[in-house]
Amino acid sequence: MSVDRETIETIARELFEAKRDVRTVPYVSPRLPERDLDAAYAISAEFARLRETELGVRRVGRKVGLTNPLVQERVGIDEPDYGIIHDDMAHASGVHLPLSRYNRLLIEAEVAFGIKTDILDASREAVEAAIDFVTPAFEVVDFRYGGSVGQIVDTIADNAGCSGIVLGEEKHAYGEVDLTGVEMVITGGDVEITRGIGKNVLEDPVNAVIWLAETALRTGEPLRAGEILLSGSIGYIEPWPADVECVATITGLGRVVATADSKG
Repeated sequence: MSVDRETIETIARELFEAKRDVRTVPYVSPRLPERDLDAAYAISAEFARLRETELGVRRVGRKVGLTNPLVQERVGIDEPDYGIIHDDMAHASGVHLPLSRYNRLLIEAEVAFGIKTDILDASREAVEAAIDFVTPAFEVVDFRYGGSVGQIVDTIADNAGCSGIVLGEEKHAYGEVDLTGVEMVITGGDVEITRGIGKNVLEDPVNAVIWLAETALRTGEPLRAGEILLSGSIGYIEPWPADVECVATITGLGRVVATADSKG
C-alpha cells in the first residue's frame, strides 16, 4: 500500500460523516493509486472502526459483493469485494426502512449464511462444516457517492455499498437445498423487479463464502462464530421502489419481506 495513513483516515472520516449525515461525497479513486485494493480496504476498515468507536455499534457479519457476472458486467467491475455488517444494520423480515436514512436505496436478494464456529481454514470442507444455517436475505445497498458504483476502489472504500441486511423468515440447514439451482424472484407489489438462479453467484453461493474466508484470513480478520455472511446478489441490483412491500422468494428457502418508507 503506497497511501499514507493520514490520507486513509481523512477519506474514512469523510465516508463516515457522509453516512451519518445522509449525504454524498466525491469519489475517492482520484486520491488513490489505480486499483490499490489494499488502500481501499484500509479505508473501509477505518470507516468501520469509526462507526464502532463513535456510534458504539459492533460487527455481526460480513458481505461479499460483485459475485454475479451479470452485475459485474453492468457496473464494469470484474472481481468480488467485501464489507462489514454492524448490529445497527441488521433487520428482521417485515421491516420498514425509512428512505430518509439513505442517499439512493437499491435492492438485491441473496443467500445468507450463519456460521457456528470460527473459520480458520478456508478449505471447502472446513467452510461447509462451519455453516449453521442458510436463509434468504435482502441487502440494503446505498453508496456515499452521487453517481454509479465508480471504480473498484470506490466501492471497497465505501463498505462495498452495504448499508444493511434484512434476514428471511426461515432458517434451513446447509445441504438441505441445492443452492446452485435455487430460483430467486423479487417483486414489489405486483411488479417483478429482478430474478436469477443460485449459480449466478460464483457458480455456487458457498463459493462466495469460501472466497470471503480466504480473504478474511489473508487480512488477519478470520470469520467468527455467530457472524452472518451475505454471498452476493442472485439477480440484478435495482432501485428500491418506495411504499410497496417488496418480497424476495428463493425456492426451498422461503422469503424475505421489507418496505422502503418514504414517510420515514
